[in-house]
Amino acid sequence: MFYRNTLKTLSTKEKEIEYSLFDKNPIDTSDDRQDITSGISTYNFITESGALKTGYGFEELKMPTSRTELDNETDIVFRGEEIYSIWSMKWYDSQNDRNNYYLFYYNDEGYICYDNLFNIRYASYVVLNDFTEVPYALYYRIDGEDLLLFFGEGENLLVVSDGEENTISSAPIIKSCCSHYGKLFAITASPDSQLVYSEDVDVTSWTDEKTKNLDFTDERGCLNKIISFNDYVYVFRDYGITQLSIYGSDEEFSISHLYLSDSYIYPNTITQSGDNVYFLERNSLKYFNGSSVRELKLDCKNLLSKTQPSPQATCFEGKIYLACRCNYGDDETVGCESYSEGYINNTLLVYDIENERVEILRGVDINKLLPLNNPLKSKLIACFNNEHIGKIGEITHDGKIFGNAMPALWQSVKTDLGYHGKKKRIKYFTIKTEADAVVTLSSEKMTKQFQINGKDYIQKIPTFVLGNEFSVKITSSGNANISNFVLVANVKE
Repeated sequence: MFYRNTLKTLSTKEKEIEYSLFDKNPIDTSDDRQDITSGISTYNFITESGALKTGYGFEELKMPTSRTELDNETDIVFRGEEIYSIWSMKWYDSQNDRNNYYLFYYNDEGYICYDNLFNIRYASYVVLNDFTEVPYALYYRIDGEDLLLFFGEGENLLVVSDGEENTISSAPIIKSCCSHYGKLFAITASPDSQLVYSEDVDVTSWTDEKTKNLDFTDERGCLNKIISFNDYVYVFRDYGITQLSIYGSDEEFSISHLYLSDSYIYPNTITQSGDNVYFLERNSLKYFNGSSVRELKLDCKNLLSKTQPSPQATCFEGKIYLACRCNYGDDETVGCESYSEGYINNTLLVYDIENERVEILRGVDINKLLPLNNPLKSKLIACFNNEHIGKIGEITHDGKIFGNAMPALWQSVKTDLGYHGKKKRIKYFTIKTEADAVVTLSSEKMTKQFQINGKDYIQKIPTFVLGNEFSVKITSSGNANISNFVLVANVKE
């Protein structure tokens, strides 16, 4: 006689996890959100389209040599072995009734050099000077004339205009200035950073007799940058923002302390776009609208070091570009992180203001960022520390730093696929990638790595990875375009 088998068997359920959209910002690793397709780290990919695409990079700056052939670009040959700072300038050419656009830089020979960006270039023009360190430079316009003002140690005020250079001994050394309702306001470069103002808006004719001081004696610290914004003058300080209201008489000022921070505001990150001024405060990116300060949504803020050696920021075409130092919490050395002499910054963080999106370029040590804005051809450029200190580069979307491809990574959160305590098996995954990539699946039991050759169709890769919790890592260093990534798992009921 035969008896029916009454032993119970475990049933399984098939589960699909779609990672087809990679456009979510990487989250803070301390975040307890349960979105299993979120990433905790991504760099050197651009994810805004939902796919993992080739990230940002830099190549040597090229510019046209003609206003009529803007697509025909050539290299700019820079003078000197090292470049310490960059500035831009426009001059009105009355003879041809047009603006000319110039790029200035300060090199290791102690020269201030410049090139016309839309003309035939043979060699940089040189401005001789006696500065003993990198000077402050301010663009200024007075009586229809464009001026670039240089202030610094070892030299008087150096005024560079179209084809002329003059030194003026009477002017104080200043690091920031603005004109507002017929008065000129400036912050001196002295250790106590005083605010001086004058009825004479021509800074080149300043003397001690023409200027007056305004004292700020409170806990907000030194004065770093002054701007005219929304009908007021605002002074950005070490630990706060002060508003200066001006009435009819030059002696009638109202001082309002609008913001007090318990963390340092990095002055070289103060940058304006539209109706807001943006800045880095400790490891938070914040904005000021004229009355209050708020923090930007930056889920990956945990990456930013809480102390920054020399961060730099600028706004360009609706995005904030922040050169800074990040701690990625891994054992990788990417780009500049492998330099024998170390690095100052290792990250360019790109924040899309409208879409609140973040992209990260890891492995580049940027000294200064500069937008070249003009009606002919605008670019975002930079100069660098250490290995690339002799170069000026323009930003690209090829994932390379001066020809060297940067390794790119996307790392998921750990997930139990929504079935806590139950055993699972990853059967396979699908992926479409145009370039070679590596997919690593990890659980508490095992780690498997899969080398994927680039194809123009969706591939199905068997895996058979066992465990309870899983994470995914995707890396690439080619011309990436990765999408249609889906994990398929069996879960025991």
